[in-house]
This record gives sequence, structure tokens and C-alpha cells, in this order.
Amino acid sequence: MKKEISFLVGLLLFLGVFYYTGGIELLGVLSRANLFYLSLGLLIQLLIIYFYTIRLKIILSSQNYNLEFKEVLKILLAGLSVNQFTPIARAGGEPVKMYYLSKNDIPATKSTASVIIEVTSELISIYVTLLLAVFFLVSMQYLSQKYLVISIPVIGAFAIATVLIFRFLLREEKIEKIIKKYVLRFFKTEKDITAKDFTYSLRTLLKNRKLQLKIFSLSFITRFLEVLRLYFLLIAINYPSIFFLVLAAWALQLLFSMIPWLPGGLGLIEGGTISALVLLGIPMKISSSLILLDRMLSFWLLIFLGLITLYFLKKKFLFNTSNKLL
Repeated sequence: MKKEISFLVGLLLFLGVFYYTGGIELLGVLSRANLFYLSLGLLIQLLIIYFYTIRLKIILSSQNYNLEFKEVLKILLAGLSVNQFTPIARAGGEPVKMYYLSKNDIPATKSTASVIIEVTSELISIYVTLLLAVFFLVSMQYLSQKYLVISIPVIGAFAIATVLIFRFLLREEKIEKIIKKYVLRFFKTEKDITAKDFTYSLRTLLKNRKLQLKIFSLSFITRFLEVLRLYFLLIAINYPSIFFLVLAAWALQLLFSMIPWLPGGLGLIEGGTISALVLLGIPMKISSSLILLDRMLSFWLLIFLGLITLYFLKKKFLFNTSNKLL
């Protein structure tokens, strides 16, 4: 119930941002948008989803679990959709991915370790790219130094937290109770899952250099595609695509998404990024059109696709369960 209320509050805030930025005028800008470049923006978003799927499939394949691309895609979309309902964007859907991976006969230790490695590569690529982007924008005087002052401790805190979490996860005696209390209950299995099994799976993935190179390369490619998506959307609304503006819009959205807020940062990301871009001298209707369009692809599209796949995943496994009972 709390999640539904939070999402509703976020939606109302989003509508407030839409109204404040001039909804009618915004619709006019969008109605004159270049459909070709809008289509390219959509294509880029679909390509990002494709690379996410390939990344997860590669991690699973390294453990000799060769799920079909279509099955991995459905599991990934389900997780991405749930991510949008959590207070911190890009987090929260991982248990969903673990659950449905285990439903495909992948042991809980393997599915959990796989998702942890996937999330880690995603976070590191975000931290590194974001820090480089902010440094560049500040050095070129496109952003004030206060953004650097904000970003360094925030990114640093997240990086330290990631390292501490890994150190905790690799200590068998520390996570034995967690596995018994949460993992066994979550995966609804009576099989004995030991901390030793989990840490062995995680260490095996961490030591695989070729695997790390592949997944980190894919993660950084998706960061580039996110910037490229904004680039095409800016051209689509008939505004000169200035490199610093595209990079600033991408960096600002990520910074706001790191702040614990309503589901998917709904309202905060839109309102905060639009306001910051206006302060940088970008017209309100251009700033709002760009960010709302980008959020349509990176937020609302994922929810739409994910809810559809969640429906079919639940239907599939309910059907399989009923057949086993028969």
C-alpha cells in the first residue's frame, strides 16, 4: 500500500511539473517534433535494453546456464519495471530477476551472484562516467563548482558502500544467517543453501577477467547510448544539439536519481533537472520537452514493457506449477 501511495504522490508531482513548465506549450513543441529523430531516440532505448539483456546472458553463460535470449529479456524487463517503483532509480528490481532466474532452474546462489555482478558493473560504469562528465563540465565552466562539490561525496559514498557490501558478501560467517532467514524464504525452497556455495559463485565470477571485460564494456556502451538518446531527442525538438547541454542533462538526471525519493525519482528527476537546465540558460519549453521526452523512454516505456512481461512470466510459471500438480 505504501508503494502505491508513494507512486501516486510522485505522479501528482510529475503532473505538477508538467503543468508548471507549460503543458499546452509543451504539447505544441512535441507536436512539431521531428518524428525521424524521435524514432532514433526510441531505437536507442531499445538498443540499451538489448545490451542489458546480452550482458545478463553473458554472465549466466559463464556459469553454463544458457537461457534463451527471449527468456532473459523477459526477466530483465520485469526487473527494470520494478526498479521504477523503488525510491532510488535503477535499484529494487534485482530480487525479481533473481526469483525468475531461479524459476528457470538456476540455483539461488548462482542467480544471486549473477545479478550482483550485473548490478556492480552497472554502478561502476555510472560512477566513473558521471564523475568524468561532471569534471569535464566544471572544467569547461558549463557547470558551477557546487555540482562537483555535491557529486564527489555522493559518488564517493556510493563507491565506498559498494566495496563494503562486497567485503561483507564474501565473508561466509556473516551471511549464513541472512541466507537462512531471507534467501531460503524468498526463493521458497527447502534445499540447503550455504554461504560457502554463494561466496564460491561470487568469487568465481569476480576472478573471470574475460567476463569482467565483456560486461564492463557493455555497461559503458549503454552509458554512451544514454547520452546519444538525449542527443537525438534534442535534435527532434528542433534545438541545436550542443554537446555540453546533452552531457549536462544526462549528468543532472543521474545525480537527482541518486537521491532517495519517490518511486523512480518521479517528479524529483524531472523538476530538478528541468530547473537546473533553465538556470544554465536553456529555455523552459526546451528543457521540459527534452527531459519529459527522455523520461518517457527511460521510465514510462520500461514500466509499460515490464508490466506486460511480468504478466506473462507469472502466467507461465503458474501454468507450469499447475501441470506439475496434475
